Amino acid sequence: MTKKVVVIEDDRDILDLIRYILADEGYEVTGYRHLESIEKIIAENPSVILLDNKLQDGYGNALCTLLKSDEKAKNVPVILVSASGGLAQLAVKCHADAFLQKPFNLVDLVALVKHYSETTLESAEQL
Repeated sequence: MTKKVVVIEDDRDILDLIRYILADEGYEVTGYRHLESIEKIIAENPSVILLDNKLQDGYGNALCTLLKSDEKAKNVPVILVSASGGLAQLAVKCHADAFLQKPFNLVDLVALVKHYSETTLESAEQL
């Protein structure tokens, strides 16, 4: 089973860096620079969603809340990413599975994605 990651990040340089790093680790990565519909995200069948909180067209924590309340999306791990303070509390409030403070260490990014994608893969294999 291919591990897929959806990355929603409005900064093109950061998005490209994340794509490159995760692709090098063997992930199939789809990137968006704007908020997308739950349907479009779920159609990608992601193992993990990396979601920037402050986007040009809205807030990732609001999308995270919607994802976690949607029957088809609620079990997909969401990692909330932001440079803003209070990220831990925000992640808890929107039911994100984890958070990553910017600027982040690439080793930490890969470790989080690996952990949550393997958790999702194990859950899918049990079905």
